[in-house]
Amino acid sequence: MPTAHQLAQTYSFIRPLQGDPVLAKYGDNALPLFAIALHLDIDDLASFATESLTDHASDKKADIIYINEADGVVCVAQGYTARSWGKQAAPARKASDLNTAAAWLLSTPIHSVPNRIRTHAKLLRDGLQKRTITKIIFAYAHNAFESQNVEDELKTVRHLLNSLPLVRGADVEVVELGLRRIEALYLTSLGSIQVTDEVILPAREIIHQTGPGWRAFVLSLNGEILHDLYETHKNALFSANLRDFLGARRVAGNVNNRIQETAQKRPEDFFVLNNGITIVTKKAKLDAKKGHLIISGVSVVNGAQTTGAVHGAGRGPAKKVCVLARIITVDNHSTISAIVSGNNTQNSIVAWDRRSNDAVQKRVKQEFQARGVDYVHRRDSARKPATSIFADQIGQMLCAFRGDLQTAIRAKADIFESDVTYSKVFPQSLSIAHIYAIQALGWAYDALKQELKAKSESGNMTEIEQKQLRLLDFPASKQFLIFVAGGLREEIAGAKLTEPMSFQLKADAIHPDNKEVVGAWLKVLKSILPILVSSLPVEEYQLVRSTEHAEAVIKTTRAVLAGVAIVQSTFEDLRAFIGPR
Repeated sequence: MPTAHQLAQTYSFIRPLQGDPVLAKYGDNALPLFAIALHLDIDDLASFATESLTDHASDKKADIIYINEADGVVCVAQGYTARSWGKQAAPARKASDLNTAAAWLLSTPIHSVPNRIRTHAKLLRDGLQKRTITKIIFAYAHNAFESQNVEDELKTVRHLLNSLPLVRGADVEVVELGLRRIEALYLTSLGSIQVTDEVILPAREIIHQTGPGWRAFVLSLNGEILHDLYETHKNALFSANLRDFLGARRVAGNVNNRIQETAQKRPEDFFVLNNGITIVTKKAKLDAKKGHLIISGVSVVNGAQTTGAVHGAGRGPAKKVCVLARIITVDNHSTISAIVSGNNTQNSIVAWDRRSNDAVQKRVKQEFQARGVDYVHRRDSARKPATSIFADQIGQMLCAFRGDLQTAIRAKADIFESDVTYSKVFPQSLSIAHIYAIQALGWAYDALKQELKAKSESGNMTEIEQKQLRLLDFPASKQFLIFVAGGLREEIAGAKLTEPMSFQLKADAIHPDNKEVVGAWLKVLKSILPILVSSLPVEEYQLVRSTEHAEAVIKTTRAVLAGVAIVQSTFEDLRAFIGPR
C-alpha cells in the first residue's frame, strides 16, 4: 500500500492536512474533521473541532455532530483513518454505522440517549419539528477510495432517513468522502478548474474582448450543451464557484424552480428572461470559419443555478433553450477569485463575503495586521492558524456581548446582510482592542470546553463540572456565556462601563501569542460558571436560547459576586490587560 507521503504526489490535500497545527492533536479524527469542514465550507477548524467532535465510547457511531441553527444545517459524520492510505475501499460496516447514529439521534426515546449526544439529539429533533433545520447531512469520511460497497450501505442510510416522519420535508444528503472526493473539495476551495475536458461551443456570432491577464468571448449557448455538461460532471462543473447547484424545490419564491419552469414552459424566451452564465476556462481557441469556440476546461463561476435548472428541465426542453454565455480565460488563480467574487451578488453564500470590501473590515484587517494578528474578513484558499480572528465568528460574539442574544444565535447572517444590524455590530468607532477582548473570551470558552471534555473522558468529573459540560454542550452556549459576560462586564473589569464597547484591552495585549489573555479569561469563566450552573432557572436547553432567562442568570450571578470578594480576586489577571476607557 502507498504511504500518505507517496499519495501526496497525486492528492494535494494530504500535505496541508498533515501540516495543519490545529488538527495535529486530533489524531485519527484529523482527516474526518478536515474533510467535513471542506464539505461544509468551514474555515475556523479550531472552533469546529471543539464544537462538533463527539468521538467517544458512548457516541453511538456519531463521531462528528455539527449543528448550525442559524443556517438550518446539521451534519452527522462517521470517520475512518486507516494506517495504510489508498485502500480500494473503506470498511462498509463503518458506513452502516450511520444507521445506528440516525436511530439514536432521531428516534430513540430521548431519556435513553447517552448524555454525550443527548443535547445534540434534542437540538436536532426540535429543529426538524419546528422546520428551523432544513438540511441534514450524513457523511462517511475516510482515507480510502470511494467504493460501490460503501455507496450501497449509504443508500440504506438515505432510505432510513427519508422514512422517518421527523425528517420529512428536510433536504437529505448522504455522502462518502474518500480520497477522490476530498481532493475535489480541496481543489474547489482553491478555485481550481476540475473539469478539464475539451468542449466545442457552436455559435453563429461571438463577441471578443481582452484585458490585463484575461480574454473573454460572449455568445449564445444552446441549453443542450449545459444539460450534457451537468449530466456528465454534476457539481464538479462548479469547482471554482462559491456554490454548487442548490436544487429546485417546489416552494414559494424558489428562484431555481422558476428558472426550471421557464426552460420547460417558455424556452423560446429563456435568453431574455435569464441573466446567463459565466464560465472560466484554461484555454480558448476561436475557429471563426466553423463558427466554433473550442475551450479546454470548464468551471461555471456564475450561473450554477441556471445550469442545474436547465438540466432539471430535461434534455428535450434544454434543446430549445438559448443561454447568454460569457467565456473567460485567465492567467492566474487570483484573477479567478476576483471574477468569482465579482460575479456572485444575487444569492449570499457566506453572508460576510458581502462586507469583504467594507471600510470598517479593511481598517480592522490593517490594524490587526500591524500587530501580527490574522483577521479574516474574506475567504481565500490559505489554511488559517488557530489564532486567526474570523469576521463571521467575531460578529456573533460582538452581538452577544452587547446584549443581542437572539441575533447572535438565530440570525447571524443578518449581522452582515442587514445594513442596520451591521452598523450596530461593526460601527465606524469599533476598535480592535474591543474585538480582541471578546475574541479572547471566545477562545477561553473553547479551552474550557476542551478541558471539561477531557475530564469527562477520564471519568474524573465532579457533579458541578458535569453540570457545566452539560450546559456547554449546546452550540448556543458560547453566545449565551458571552452574553452573560457582557452583562457582568463592570463586575469583571472592576470599573464603570456604561457601554459594552468600552470593554477593551491595552494595545500591548494585542499580539499573535494569545495564551496570557486567554488564560486570564479562563480564570474568569471558571469562577463564574460554577455559580451560574448551581441555580439554573430552567433546563439548559431552554436557558441558552432565552434572553429573559439569560438576564435572570446575570442578575443572580451579579448578586453572588457582590457578596464573595474572593471570587472577584480571580478577575485580577484579566483586569491587568484591560485598557483605558
